[in-house]
Amino acid sequence: MQLLEPAPKTRTSLHVAAIATYLVIALVLWAHVWFGGNPAHLITCNCGDTTEQVWWLEWLPWALTHGHNPLLTNAIWARLGGVNALSNTSWFAPAAVLSPITLLLGPVASSNVANLLAPVLSGWAAFALAGRFSQRTTIRVIAGGLYAFSPFVVRNTVLGHIDLTLTAYLPLVLLLGLELLSRGARPRRVGVLLGLLTILQFFTGLEVLAISAITGALCALGVVITRPRLVMLARRQLLIAASIGTTIAGVVLAYPLWFFLAGPRHVKGPFWPMGTTKPWRIIDPGHHIFTSNTSFSTVGYLGAKGSGPAFLGFGLLLLVALSFPLWRKRLSSIIIAGVAVASWYVEFSPENLRAKLPFFSSVETVRFALPVTLCVGLLLASSVDGWWSAVAKWWPSTSDVRRRRTGHVVIALLVVAAFVPTIDTYSVPFRVTAAEVPAWYRLNASRLAPGTAVLTLPFAYGVKSQPMAWQAESNIDFNLIGGWAFVPGANGVNDEIVSHLKGSVQALHSLSRWPDCATVVEETVIRAALLTWRPVVVVEVPHLAKPGTRRAMSAALGLTPRLTNGAWVWSLSRSTQLGALVPLTPRSTCRTSQSSNN
Repeated sequence: MQLLEPAPKTRTSLHVAAIATYLVIALVLWAHVWFGGNPAHLITCNCGDTTEQVWWLEWLPWALTHGHNPLLTNAIWARLGGVNALSNTSWFAPAAVLSPITLLLGPVASSNVANLLAPVLSGWAAFALAGRFSQRTTIRVIAGGLYAFSPFVVRNTVLGHIDLTLTAYLPLVLLLGLELLSRGARPRRVGVLLGLLTILQFFTGLEVLAISAITGALCALGVVITRPRLVMLARRQLLIAASIGTTIAGVVLAYPLWFFLAGPRHVKGPFWPMGTTKPWRIIDPGHHIFTSNTSFSTVGYLGAKGSGPAFLGFGLLLLVALSFPLWRKRLSSIIIAGVAVASWYVEFSPENLRAKLPFFSSVETVRFALPVTLCVGLLLASSVDGWWSAVAKWWPSTSDVRRRRTGHVVIALLVVAAFVPTIDTYSVPFRVTAAEVPAWYRLNASRLAPGTAVLTLPFAYGVKSQPMAWQAESNIDFNLIGGWAFVPGANGVNDEIVSHLKGSVQALHSLSRWPDCATVVEETVIRAALLTWRPVVVVEVPHLAKPGTRRAMSAALGLTPRLTNGAWVWSLSRSTQLGALVPLTPRSTCRTSQSSNN
């Protein structure tokens, strides 16, 4: 038993060609942004996770240039305790890299650059890893393209999930692991790279870090079981790399990790009620994939819903399965196939099984579609490589050139046919809309006295988070009461989605959704909260607020608002005295309406 042979080096020009290919695909997907549009003012939706992405890209450069601790913010959930940035997907690493663009052109431009380039980098990493399974460039580009633009990535890129589209960490870690099992490995270099990559991934997305750790552990287990002597031969370089990588990551991440686990306003998982997917979703794209629906558009995309994130398509899986006789003799392919099956099982694993594993309860299991996609891409590369070599063996002589060419054309056509069921579910280019900022936020927010908080109507809560984008695009000129973020709930431990906050948050949310149904109790709670939160400005954007909102807030405060730049504004300084509370008379249908919408 010997160590693995080192992977042949790939010419730089081939890496550039792969990146250029993925960039062209990304530009086609985002054509409405980059061809004829304005990347600084176009967004998939003024709502949901998309506005959250815009906000966090603005927060880091703003915090650093204003001398604030970026790990804890009171710019959102102001007067309510603030937000622990590490309990949220705050994308610090992408935000840092994109900060020059943010400072020059704004966070919407940075968001569009991130959406464009994240899959490109992920695809390149998968292309590099595929070099261990095939030396044919085209095959490697196809494998990387599947990872970069899979239904999982497409679903998440339109929703503003950079952490789930910038996923180069997983293939790069697996590639470095293979290098450590090879002759001539440089464990110190690998250890440094592992440490640095882990730091970057920690500040990009903890969920992908956890998924990558589990996937890497499954791969390592497969190697230990099938090639224990290989592991023994490589034990020295494995230990050196692990020691260096752990030391670098441990030193840099010690404080951030404490902040995440026990820092101010930290949240323990699960962050929301966890669900599972169904086993057949890998070949079933779902219903009404070419139309939008309310739940999807609320989260962050107004275009076609598309296939589910677990979908890959019958064609790809059939081609890989039929190619089993060609890749079954490759141990690396057998291990990858085992990891793919294990990851697929996790997607629909029982909830009680997941709850017993540390950190696992906070990971959306459908996101294990990520390693499944990578593994299928690698098996696809191994399959096509096997067929290509088989054709050369079947017709080896110079007189068989035409037959070999015919065989290669048939293989290419089969690969194209295998992708058709997957590609057929895509609706491109992606739909975008203008990033709208109401006039009051553009013209008046910067004039507020220091320390003044803003309460928006509609209330910035959950996925109804348009005001976060307004705040980000207004250079965070004010602190926002509410927002879309994970914060400690009523029990002080779990997120407020799991442990619902009562009091002022519930009352404001209720008034914002059903203003004509506001009760005296809710009016009293809101009134008391606003007195406590002074100085505060309440701003209603009429075309976005529900009819009756202005009447309900005026009744609660006993004050009449002032129309300023298209918004109704109630200004409460520390000395403001409220008028008499005016009880509203809820309609008879109110309770039924509320209960049916809860």
